Amino acid sequence: METIIWFLKDEDEKPQVKLFLQKLIRQAETDVAYAQLVELIFQALEFLEKRGLSHSIREFFTTSIRSDSLYSIRVVKELENHPPLLEFRVNWRGVGAFRAIFFRYMDDDVEVLVFTQAVLKNASFSLAFEQIVKVSEKQYLAFIKSPEKYILTEGDDLDE
Repeated sequence: METIIWFLKDEDEKPQVKLFLQKLIRQAETDVAYAQLVELIFQALEFLEKRGLSHSIREFFTTSIRSDSLYSIRVVKELENHPPLLEFRVNWRGVGAFRAIFFRYMDDDVEVLVFTQAVLKNASFSLAFEQIVKVSEKQYLAFIKSPEKYILTEGDDLDE
């Protein structure tokens, strides 16, 4: 089964997660810690897309950092009290915890991981994180009512 990551556009027709990642990339141009976080985020996204959700939710993503260290994290976590929303997770000291909310949608034999909202948090509890969960719940409900409004047909720009 093929897995693809897709960035959902909000009411303003903007893909919040994609724009947030672009902001982190700009910060990474002048900050080594942000550069490491961005590198880990994109490696973890690739891991998720290659392995699919069923493997990524139960396996650890592990990669080399620097020449002699390993970085390991479970990049997908189910959000308690908010099914079917899932949390994509990457942490880096000195920057914080990157979190993106997403859900799974099956389009024929393609697993589409629909990313809705992202935030960088610096504490276990984050009001900003709680807010993106609420926004993501609304986006999920709107999506499920009319997926044809959101899912692109062949030949459309996937906005990746």
